[in-house]
Amino acid sequence: MEYIKVTFRTEDVEEWANDLLASMLGEVGFESFEETSRGIIGYCPAPSFDEEAMKQTVAELPIADTSLIAYRIETIADQNWNAVWEQNGYEPIEISSECIIHASNKEVSQNYKYDIIINPVQSFGSGYHETTRMILTYLLDMDIDDKAVLDMGCGTGVLGILACLRGAGSLVAVDIDEWSWRNAIENIEANDIEGAEVVLGDASQLADFPNCFDIVLANINRNILLNDMEAYVGTMTDNAQLIMSGFYLDDLDMIRPKAESLGLHYIDHKTDNDWTAVRFQR
Repeated sequence: MEYIKVTFRTEDVEEWANDLLASMLGEVGFESFEETSRGIIGYCPAPSFDEEAMKQTVAELPIADTSLIAYRIETIADQNWNAVWEQNGYEPIEISSECIIHASNKEVSQNYKYDIIINPVQSFGSGYHETTRMILTYLLDMDIDDKAVLDMGCGTGVLGILACLRGAGSLVAVDIDEWSWRNAIENIEANDIEGAEVVLGDASQLADFPNCFDIVLANINRNILLNDMEAYVGTMTDNAQLIMSGFYLDDLDMIRPKAESLGLHYIDHKTDNDWTAVRFQR
Protein backbone atom coordinates (compact mmCIF):
# COMPACT_ATOMS: atom_id res chain seq x y z
CA MET A 1 0.00 0.00 0.00
CA GLU A 2 1.24 3.49 -0.80
CA TYR A 3 1.45 6.01 2.04
CA ILE A 4 1.43 9.77 2.14
CA LYS A 5 4.28 11.26 4.14
CA VAL A 6 3.76 14.82 5.36
CA THR A 7 6.72 16.62 6.91
CA PHE A 8 5.57 19.42 9.22
CA ARG A 9 7.96 22.20 10.21
CA THR A 10 6.86 23.51 13.61
CA GLU A 11 10.06 24.91 15.11
CA ASP A 12 8.67 28.46 15.21
CA VAL A 13 5.53 27.66 17.23
CA GLU A 14 4.82 26.62 20.80
CA GLU A 15 6.84 23.64 22.09
CA TRP A 16 3.76 21.55 22.90
CA ALA A 17 2.31 21.93 19.40
CA ASN A 18 3.86 18.73 18.01
CA ASP A 19 2.06 16.39 20.38
CA LEU A 20 -1.28 18.13 19.95
CA LEU A 21 -0.90 18.25 16.16
CA ALA A 22 -0.17 14.51 16.04
CA SER A 23 -3.20 13.77 18.19
CA MET A 24 -5.49 15.88 15.99
CA LEU A 25 -4.09 14.41 12.76
CA GLY A 26 -4.80 10.96 14.13
CA GLU A 27 -8.48 11.86 13.96
CA VAL A 28 -8.31 12.54 10.19
CA GLY A 29 -6.58 9.35 9.09
CA PHE A 30 -2.91 9.69 10.01
CA GLU A 31 -1.65 6.49 11.60
CA SER A 32 1.85 7.13 12.89
CA PHE A 33 4.38 9.86 13.49
CA GLU A 34 8.04 10.48 14.12
CA GLU A 35 9.72 13.49 15.66
CA THR A 36 12.42 15.51 13.94
CA SER A 37 14.61 18.36 15.11
CA ARG A 38 12.32 20.78 13.26
CA GLY A 39 8.86 19.26 13.80
CA ILE A 40 7.10 15.98 13.06
CA ILE A 41 6.50 13.63 10.15
CA GLY A 42 3.06 12.08 9.76
CA TYR A 43 2.10 9.01 7.73
CA CYS A 44 -1.35 8.39 6.27
CA PRO A 45 -2.53 5.56 3.96
CA ALA A 46 -2.84 7.07 0.48
CA PRO A 47 -6.50 5.99 0.03
CA SER A 48 -7.42 7.77 3.28
CA PHE A 49 -5.48 10.99 2.76
CA ASP A 50 -7.60 14.13 2.65
CA GLU A 51 -5.47 17.23 2.17
CA GLU A 52 -8.32 19.62 2.92
CA ALA A 53 -9.06 17.84 6.21
CA MET A 54 -5.36 18.04 7.07
CA LYS A 55 -5.26 21.77 6.31
CA GLN A 56 -8.37 22.32 8.44
CA THR A 57 -6.76 20.42 11.30
CA VAL A 58 -3.68 22.62 11.16
CA ALA A 59 -5.88 25.73 11.03
CA GLU A 60 -7.74 24.60 14.16
CA LEU A 61 -4.58 24.05 16.19
CA PRO A 62 -4.90 26.37 19.23
CA ILE A 63 -1.63 28.24 18.81
CA ALA A 64 -0.84 31.90 18.32
CA ASP A 65 -0.14 31.74 14.57
CA THR A 66 -0.86 28.61 12.50
CA SER A 67 0.66 30.26 9.41
CA LEU A 68 4.05 29.50 10.95
CA ILE A 69 3.50 25.78 10.32
CA ALA A 70 4.84 24.68 6.93
CA TYR A 71 4.50 21.22 5.45
CA ARG A 72 5.68 19.11 2.51
CA ILE A 73 3.68 16.20 1.04
CA GLU A 74 5.33 13.12 -0.48
CA THR A 75 4.05 9.75 -1.70
CA ILE A 76 5.92 6.70 -0.40
CA ALA A 77 5.73 3.44 -2.32
CA ASP A 78 5.63 0.19 -0.38
CA GLN A 79 9.12 -1.17 0.20
CA ASN A 80 11.25 -3.58 2.21
CA TRP A 81 11.11 -1.87 5.58
CA ASN A 82 13.39 -4.44 7.20
CA ALA A 83 16.13 -3.40 4.77
CA VAL A 84 15.49 0.26 5.59
CA TRP A 85 15.87 -0.34 9.30
CA GLU A 86 18.97 -2.47 8.84
CA GLN A 87 20.56 0.71 7.49
CA ASN A 88 19.11 3.11 10.07
CA GLY A 89 17.53 1.77 13.25
CA TYR A 90 17.33 3.68 16.53
CA GLU A 91 19.23 3.80 19.80
CA PRO A 92 18.34 1.17 22.45
CA ILE A 93 15.59 2.23 24.86
CA GLU A 94 15.77 1.20 28.52
CA ILE A 95 12.30 0.95 30.04
CA SER A 96 13.55 -0.20 33.44
CA SER A 97 16.54 -2.02 34.87
CA GLU A 98 14.81 -5.19 33.64
CA CYS A 99 13.76 -4.24 30.11
CA ILE A 100 15.56 -2.99 26.99
CA ILE A 101 14.17 -2.42 23.49
CA HIS A 102 16.50 -2.26 20.51
CA ALA A 103 16.74 -2.86 16.77
CA SER A 104 18.35 -6.09 15.62
CA ASN A 105 21.41 -4.19 14.39
CA LYS A 106 22.01 -2.42 17.73
CA GLU A 107 23.89 -4.27 20.48
CA VAL A 108 23.25 -3.59 24.17
CA SER A 109 26.04 -3.31 26.70
CA GLN A 110 24.52 -5.42 29.49
CA ASN A 111 22.06 -8.23 30.08
CA TYR A 112 18.39 -7.52 30.73
CA LYS A 113 15.68 -9.89 31.89
CA TYR A 114 13.48 -8.75 29.00
CA ASP A 115 15.53 -8.07 25.87
CA ILE A 116 13.11 -7.07 23.08
CA ILE A 117 14.02 -6.73 19.42
CA ILE A 118 11.86 -4.24 17.56
CA ASN A 119 12.58 -3.31 13.94
CA PRO A 120 9.77 -0.79 13.34
CA VAL A 121 8.70 0.51 9.96
CA GLN A 122 8.63 3.95 11.60
CA SER A 123 9.95 5.14 14.97
CA PHE A 124 6.47 5.38 16.50
CA GLY A 125 5.93 2.20 18.53
CA SER A 126 9.55 1.38 19.27
CA GLY A 127 9.13 2.54 22.86
CA TYR A 128 10.19 6.17 22.55
CA HIS A 129 6.72 7.63 22.87
CA GLU A 130 5.39 8.36 26.36
CA THR A 131 2.19 6.36 25.79
CA THR A 132 4.11 3.22 24.83
CA ARG A 133 6.49 3.55 27.75
CA MET A 134 3.68 3.96 30.28
CA ILE A 135 1.89 0.81 29.15
CA LEU A 136 5.18 -1.11 29.14
CA THR A 137 5.72 0.06 32.73
CA TYR A 138 2.24 -1.18 33.67
CA LEU A 139 3.01 -4.57 32.12
CA LEU A 140 6.28 -4.86 34.05
CA ASP A 141 4.39 -4.41 37.33
CA MET A 142 1.44 -6.75 36.63
CA ASP A 143 0.83 -10.46 37.09
CA ILE A 144 0.59 -11.71 33.51
CA ASP A 145 1.27 -15.43 33.98
CA ASP A 146 -1.03 -17.51 31.75
CA LYS A 147 -3.21 -14.49 30.97
CA ALA A 148 -4.88 -14.12 27.56
CA VAL A 149 -3.84 -10.75 26.12
CA LEU A 150 -5.33 -8.56 23.38
CA ASP A 151 -3.10 -5.82 21.91
CA MET A 152 -5.46 -3.51 20.01
CA GLY A 153 -3.79 -1.14 17.54
CA CYS A 154 -0.63 -3.16 18.08
CA GLY A 155 1.72 -1.18 15.83
CA THR A 156 5.14 -2.83 16.10
CA GLY A 157 3.75 -5.41 18.54
CA VAL A 158 6.05 -4.31 21.36
CA LEU A 159 3.35 -4.36 24.06
CA GLY A 160 2.18 -7.86 23.25
CA ILE A 161 5.76 -9.09 22.96
CA LEU A 162 6.59 -7.91 26.48
CA ALA A 163 3.38 -9.53 27.76
CA CYS A 164 4.45 -12.83 26.20
CA LEU A 165 7.98 -12.60 27.59
CA ARG A 166 6.42 -12.03 31.01
CA GLY A 167 4.42 -15.25 30.77
CA ALA A 168 1.15 -14.47 28.97
CA GLY A 169 -0.66 -17.63 27.96
CA SER A 170 -1.82 -16.27 24.59
CA LEU A 171 -1.70 -13.12 22.47
CA VAL A 172 -3.97 -11.68 19.80
CA ALA A 173 -2.64 -8.48 18.19
CA VAL A 174 -4.83 -6.36 15.90
CA ASP A 175 -4.01 -3.41 13.65
CA ILE A 176 -5.84 -1.75 10.78
CA ASP A 177 -2.59 -0.71 9.07
CA GLU A 178 -1.02 -3.29 6.73
CA TRP A 179 2.49 -1.97 7.46
CA SER A 180 1.94 -2.48 11.19
CA TRP A 181 0.32 -5.89 10.70
CA ARG A 182 3.30 -7.19 8.76
CA ASN A 183 5.78 -5.49 11.07
CA ALA A 184 4.16 -6.98 14.19
CA ILE A 185 4.43 -10.45 12.67
CA GLU A 186 8.12 -9.87 11.89
CA ASN A 187 8.88 -8.56 15.39
CA ILE A 188 7.00 -11.40 17.10
CA GLU A 189 9.06 -13.89 15.08
CA ALA A 190 12.29 -11.99 15.88
CA ASN A 191 11.58 -12.44 19.59
CA ASP A 192 10.81 -16.18 19.24
CA ILE A 193 7.20 -15.74 20.37
CA GLU A 194 5.13 -18.77 19.36
CA GLY A 195 1.39 -19.10 18.94
CA ALA A 196 0.54 -15.39 18.72
CA GLU A 197 -2.24 -14.40 16.31
CA VAL A 198 -1.87 -11.14 14.40
CA VAL A 199 -5.07 -9.85 12.79
CA LEU A 200 -5.38 -7.21 10.06
CA GLY A 201 -8.49 -5.13 10.70
CA ASP A 202 -10.34 -2.81 13.07
CA ALA A 203 -12.52 -3.30 16.14
CA SER A 204 -15.14 -5.14 14.09
CA GLN A 205 -12.76 -8.12 14.20
CA LEU A 206 -13.32 -8.38 17.95
CA ALA A 207 -16.76 -9.96 17.48
CA ASP A 208 -14.82 -13.21 16.95
CA PHE A 209 -13.37 -13.04 20.49
CA PRO A 210 -16.24 -12.76 23.01
CA ASN A 211 -15.20 -12.97 26.68
CA CYS A 212 -11.73 -14.18 25.72
CA PHE A 213 -9.13 -11.84 27.22
CA ASP A 214 -7.81 -11.21 30.72
CA ILE A 215 -5.81 -8.14 29.69
CA VAL A 216 -6.76 -5.73 26.89
CA LEU A 217 -4.26 -3.11 25.71
CA ALA A 218 -5.24 -0.20 23.47
CA ASN A 219 -2.77 2.56 22.64
CA ILE A 220 -4.58 4.52 19.92
CA ASN A 221 -6.23 7.95 20.23
CA ARG A 222 -9.10 9.43 22.21
CA ASN A 223 -11.82 9.31 19.57
CA ILE A 224 -11.11 5.73 18.51
CA LEU A 225 -10.96 4.62 22.15
CA LEU A 226 -14.33 6.22 22.86
CA ASN A 227 -15.85 4.74 19.73
CA ASP A 228 -14.47 1.21 20.16
CA MET A 229 -14.43 0.79 23.94
CA GLU A 230 -17.67 -1.19 23.97
CA ALA A 231 -16.09 -3.69 21.57
CA TYR A 232 -13.06 -4.00 23.86
CA VAL A 233 -15.27 -4.68 26.85
CA GLY A 234 -17.09 -7.39 24.92
CA THR A 235 -13.83 -9.35 24.67
CA MET A 236 -13.05 -9.19 28.39
CA THR A 237 -13.43 -11.98 30.93
CA ASP A 238 -14.70 -11.31 34.46
CA ASN A 239 -12.11 -9.29 36.43
CA ALA A 240 -10.15 -8.56 33.24
CA GLN A 241 -8.19 -5.32 33.00
CA LEU A 242 -8.32 -2.74 30.21
CA ILE A 243 -5.25 -0.48 29.82
CA MET A 244 -5.60 2.44 27.42
CA SER A 245 -3.37 5.30 26.33
CA GLY A 246 -2.92 7.69 23.41
CA PHE A 247 -4.70 10.68 24.95
CA TYR A 248 -4.07 13.67 27.22
CA LEU A 249 -4.90 14.08 30.89
CA ASP A 250 -7.85 16.36 30.12
CA ASP A 251 -9.32 13.61 27.94
CA LEU A 252 -9.63 11.36 30.99
CA ASP A 253 -12.79 13.33 31.82
CA MET A 254 -14.37 11.67 28.75
CA ILE A 255 -12.58 8.31 28.86
CA ARG A 256 -13.44 7.47 32.48
CA PRO A 257 -17.22 8.09 32.33
CA LYS A 258 -17.44 6.07 29.12
CA ALA A 259 -15.60 3.15 30.70
CA GLU A 260 -17.71 3.27 33.85
CA SER A 261 -20.91 3.36 31.80
CA LEU A 262 -19.79 0.04 30.32
CA GLY A 263 -19.41 -1.56 33.75
CA LEU A 264 -15.69 -0.99 34.25
CA HIS A 265 -14.12 0.20 37.49
CA TYR A 266 -11.30 2.75 37.54
CA ILE A 267 -8.02 1.49 39.06
CA ASP A 268 -5.42 4.21 38.43
CA HIS A 269 -3.67 6.27 35.79
CA LYS A 270 -0.20 7.55 34.91
CA THR A 271 0.89 10.75 33.17
CA ASP A 272 4.05 11.67 31.28
CA ASN A 273 4.33 15.09 29.59
CA ASP A 274 0.52 15.30 29.88
CA TRP A 275 0.08 12.04 27.94
CA THR A 276 -1.99 9.63 30.02
CA ALA A 277 -2.45 5.88 30.47
CA VAL A 278 -5.31 4.48 32.51
CA ARG A 279 -6.36 1.09 33.92
CA PHE A 280 -9.88 -0.21 34.42
CA GLN A 281 -11.20 -3.57 35.65
CA ARG A 282 -14.34 -5.37 34.66
